[in-house]
Amino acid sequence: MKNLKSRRVLITGAGHGLGLATAKAFARAGSFVIITDRESERVTEAVSELQAESLPCAGYVMDVTDPTDVRDVRDRIHAEHGRISILVNNAGIVSGGQFLAVPLEKHLVTYDVNTHGPVIVTHLFLQDLLDSDEGHIVNVASASALIALPNATTYASSKWAVLGFSDSLREELELTGRGHVGVSVICPSYISTGMFEGARAPLLTPFLTPENLAAKIVRCVEKRKTHLLTPWLVMLIPLGKATWPRAVFRRLLQFLGVYQGMQDWKGHAGKATDTATHDDQLRIAS
Repeated sequence: MKNLKSRRVLITGAGHGLGLATAKAFARAGSFVIITDRESERVTEAVSELQAESLPCAGYVMDVTDPTDVRDVRDRIHAEHGRISILVNNAGIVSGGQFLAVPLEKHLVTYDVNTHGPVIVTHLFLQDLLDSDEGHIVNVASASALIALPNATTYASSKWAVLGFSDSLREELELTGRGHVGVSVICPSYISTGMFEGARAPLLTPFLTPENLAAKIVRCVEKRKTHLLTPWLVMLIPLGKATWPRAVFRRLLQFLGVYQGMQDWKGHAGKATDTATHDDQLRIAS
């Protein structure tokens, strides 16, 4: 996208963490940012932070898993600000632990937020982007969309779905003559937002900062990049999977600590997975 100035950008899960950092990055690039989050307090605080820097923004409470709520918020945004041209599907949660040790409800909530959420929001806002001279969708997935992640089975698989959704939608838009709407999928390793408290990044791979990743997301949109894999080790995963024997590649991942990364995960702000409630899990946004 050649010019981000005056573009209306909607970001889900933007009340804190990566979403908030991304909102600030787009606003500093001249965009009008629409912050959404499930928690009203977070929306209020995020809007206040941007306004304190004289950054143009608005905020709405929105549950990405509720189509009726998303539709209502969309209609309010249209009435109060007009149509958007950039959508960032950032809202996400994580539940860690061995598969049977995690309650079924948490597995299903993970899919609701991480997989159904982007589908719902994109379905209800895509026409905005199609009607724009140039539109863009950003789906925040994960490095775990590229490989297995023991002790986070539904989190990883929910992000695999986001990757497949992004790639398939991009090709559909191209094939149907609507390629003026770009689709980027973001596949980062662990981010230092508190969401992965207790997790261990792979060998030679530091935790990413929300601010650094947010700046890369903005550049992704500007350059219409289809994929962002970061840091450097993540970029090597597709090549390794395609060229190395599976058993050898698996041993390499174990040596680097990829498969052990979630063994000591404690949850957001130190909450243990066996004591976190349904609401605690829903409050964890990327």
